[in-house]
Amino acid sequence: MSATSKENYLKSIGWDEKVSNPTINKSFASDVEDIRKTDLDQVISDFHMLFGGGFPHSVFVTGASAAANQPLLSAAATLLGHTPELGSYLSSVGTSTNDSRNPQFVIFIEKESVEGHEHQLAVFAHEYYHIYQNAPLLDQPETAEPYTWVMEGGAALMETLYVKSTPNQYPYKQENIAELLALCKDYYDQYPSFQFGTEQETHSGINPDGIYNYNLATVAMSYLAHLTNFRQVLWPDWYSRAHEIGFANAFAEHFGMTKTEFYTKFNNFIRNNSKENIEYIAPKTYVLSTLLAEPDLNDDDSDGLSNYDEVVRHGTSKSDDDSDDDGFTDGKEVLLGLNPTGTIANFVNAEYIGDDWRKLDGFGYYYEKLSPWYFHNGMGWFYSPSLEIANFWFYLEDLGWCWFNQSVFPFFFQNASKSWIYFRETDSDLLLYNAGNWTSQK
Repeated sequence: MSATSKENYLKSIGWDEKVSNPTINKSFASDVEDIRKTDLDQVISDFHMLFGGGFPHSVFVTGASAAANQPLLSAAATLLGHTPELGSYLSSVGTSTNDSRNPQFVIFIEKESVEGHEHQLAVFAHEYYHIYQNAPLLDQPETAEPYTWVMEGGAALMETLYVKSTPNQYPYKQENIAELLALCKDYYDQYPSFQFGTEQETHSGINPDGIYNYNLATVAMSYLAHLTNFRQVLWPDWYSRAHEIGFANAFAEHFGMTKTEFYTKFNNFIRNNSKENIEYIAPKTYVLSTLLAEPDLNDDDSDGLSNYDEVVRHGTSKSDDDSDDDGFTDGKEVLLGLNPTGTIANFVNAEYIGDDWRKLDGFGYYYEKLSPWYFHNGMGWFYSPSLEIANFWFYLEDLGWCWFNQSVFPFFFQNASKSWIYFRETDSDLLLYNAGNWTSQK
């Protein structure tokens, strides 16, 4: 792709290069609260620290009064060549081939409608991150234009991580990543025919009916980070490849899959997994310096999980090979689909579902009407004289007497063979462990 004169000019002035102390012009309406000024300063400082610098730009923060906003709009008009609309957005002016205006980034931040909401901080992070996404695109040829779900979903993911990692005094909070994942699952359940895809590549389709605030795009970017890592998704330098080879090619090159392959993976993941499994991919830390660092692939405790996976994916200790002290290494539990950080609850806390069915987190659904005979939705009928989770003996017709407690389930001990049995609830499969080998007992 041959370089344009505008591209060469932008490169000559360092448009796409971060600098440690960029020129920033901040303008506030006279009725803007001090906390909003403090929030902006904090976002600027934090982003420069995270990304190793920033870019020159102007910021206009409007208030509630039209009269107070008028001088702000007039000042912005001298930069833009027209009076801007109110709203929260980033404008890149003077970057396209036929745009003779002085190149610059201009951020507008509108007053939030809900007082005391964390989004007052988040909106600064969202729009500020857009600068880092746009700078590598230089003159932004049409072939380099990112998909809307990537741009807005990336900025929304960044803002969500940022507000959760930044102490603030706002009483009303945004959803965290796990909550957004749950909302997405609910949406797919409500609309069985919905498919995430090309419609979300455009501004008109980014928020389908019933979706707000780029929540679906945020979840898509979170899943992309699950398939790769957070640095690969959020570190913005890869956008320069979009300028060089086109966005579709850059996406496939950077993430190792085409957009179509990603859409298939994402739709299948949300459609076919339980809400619990979907929520599990939320990061276990919100420390941005950790998430944006090159993934630490060392395995300090030799449990089969990289330090990155321990801290970010599972919330386990990178210095303890058995974080929940249940006798199984963290890596073994992850391999078997177990929770490496927790144990199942007590039967007295089982949730009553109806018609004599109960659900115990970590154990599953069971029917209790014929106690001491019970029916488990995966294991089938079992006999237990006492549902005492700390020392749970039960009888299965094919296996005889077995035992488990809350630390070892879904492993249980078969008394006759002195063997450990693993119950895989997803496919009702019993795996018998004996002498270091696993055999199916289905």
